[in-house]
Amino acid sequence: NYPARGGGLLQITKTTVGEGTIYHWVSSLMFLWFILITIVVLRKWKPYVFSDNNVNLDHPIWAQWAINHKDSFTLSTIATAIMTFWIFTRHLKQFVISNLSQYAFFSQALAYLFRIEVAKQSDTGGQNTNLLPLSGDEVFQYVLPGREDSELINYASDEIKQLSRYVLTDSPAMCVVSGERGIGTTTFLKQILYRVNNAEPIYLNCPNSGYAELVANLAEQIGLSRESSDIQVLAHLRKSETCYLFAVDNAQRLVKPMVGGLSGLMKFANLMRRSKKNHRVLLAIEKSSWRFVDRARGERLLFDLVAFMPRWSESQITNLLDSRLNQELENPVSFDDLNLPKQWDQDDISEEERVRQGFYRILWHYADGNPTVALRFFRLSLRKDQTTGKIVVRLFQAPQSEELEKMPKPMLAILRSIVQLEISTPEELSECTQLTIPEVIGTLRYFESRNYIEWSDDKAKISDHWYRYITNALHRQHLLVK
Repeated sequence: NYPARGGGLLQITKTTVGEGTIYHWVSSLMFLWFILITIVVLRKWKPYVFSDNNVNLDHPIWAQWAINHKDSFTLSTIATAIMTFWIFTRHLKQFVISNLSQYAFFSQALAYLFRIEVAKQSDTGGQNTNLLPLSGDEVFQYVLPGREDSELINYASDEIKQLSRYVLTDSPAMCVVSGERGIGTTTFLKQILYRVNNAEPIYLNCPNSGYAELVANLAEQIGLSRESSDIQVLAHLRKSETCYLFAVDNAQRLVKPMVGGLSGLMKFANLMRRSKKNHRVLLAIEKSSWRFVDRARGERLLFDLVAFMPRWSESQITNLLDSRLNQELENPVSFDDLNLPKQWDQDDISEEERVRQGFYRILWHYADGNPTVALRFFRLSLRKDQTTGKIVVRLFQAPQSEELEKMPKPMLAILRSIVQLEISTPEELSECTQLTIPEVIGTLRYFESRNYIEWSDDKAKISDHWYRYITNALHRQHLLVK
């Protein structure tokens, strides 16, 4: 109340005597009085301002000067004022960053600036010749693979609620969920299936061979022989007293990015619609293939809902990586001696926690919210110290290729088709790109020599190591929508 009383006294003085000599005397007296009150308040704040919690933080030079002169008889008040200003600006900065970090764009900008700062530092421990990468399956002892009993990260809850309004009701429905490879679609489908209580849940993983094999698997799941025809499957679904919820994973294998490439998907959709019962279908289609479906389908394929899987947030990636660290080992993964710069929003945590969160932020930014990519490069970052036997973390080397950026359009078209098909033969790529088979085979050999692709049963697939870089390059060339 002291400032209010002083202001009231000045107002009364101005009203009664005007702004003459007496008014200026009172003003000067009030000014000195305000200074005295400020000094008294600062002295009362001094124990808090210079408490251990505030003094032990990192400070700018001028705040450190205030700490050094906090006990000076002549400068202690000024030092307290400076330290108070620093604490206020620090809390204001944390408040602003905390609120802006809720937006993905701002978090990505922070992570980008952090990666630039990390790139400037040459000594990250990577030159230590005693540190060797882990080989083979040894990495999975320290960063565990996903299992049925793995901790479930809270992700895509809004999308689950949206789809539940259709596939968990008593009405027939056909919905699509679309996401990037490795985003967690399989786990998402199984979460939906675990929630159903008014239908029999059936999970189907679409085979690479496409429609015929998928129908054979479906027939087997509903109690028919694998050799059952479409008509027999349809008749059974129409007569069945049981309602089914079919969750078809990797349904992009029913699609080929070419003229007539929707035939498999259309036949399966028509089969489900003609069943006439309250059966529900949930199709998981990879996002790169869904763009082709969306442009090519017109009005021939209508779905009740199309939900898109969001990118994982930084906190979700952090929780996932923490949950996969094997803490039961005698020597778990250590972040010791990993040299990372301090970040704006990491003032109140320990040094070990700061380094760990900084490394996770780099992984999240590089993976662009893809948990599978983040886990892969986390494992690639593990090193074993030959002298101590400790498993430590060092910054991974992200793949780079100027050749890929300058590659001719026909070669990029083959890469795009491999991404869309997921796994493909040279004949399929020839049909999709309108290139000759010798041209396709020659290009695939070029890709294989640079480890862009992997082979599985004479079929090409984008390698996990290059997946993020290749999709980013195709996105920059406007050939693929991530």
